[in-house]
Amino acid sequence: MIVYRKAIEFVRLLHKLIMPKLKRQDRELHQQLHRAVRSVVLNTAEGRSQRGKRRTNHFSIALGSAREVHACLELAVALGFITHVPDLMDRSDHIQAMLYKLSA
Repeated sequence: MIVYRKAIEFVRLLHKLIMPKLKRQDRELHQQLHRAVRSVVLNTAEGRSQRGKRRTNHFSIALGSAREVHACLELAVALGFITHVPDLMDRSDHIQAMLYKLSA
């Protein structure tokens, strides 16, 4: 499933580019972002194996977590902990769009 692969790729980039610096700057925001991004991947994986309402529910949860990831990144930028990373934001938007379609 494409969205799952995109989410895994996003996690790799996030952990390479953002997480170490964010952990030093704001441990709580780092933990929140870590939990949310894990939820995106894990709920997407679980949704792949389900049918009907259960499938839609897992993708809906993944979408909510993807929106939380995006908000964490925007907050980290607004607080000056990281610089704006357009590539990550674009990838985040793309994952959200795919999950939106799957959760509808």
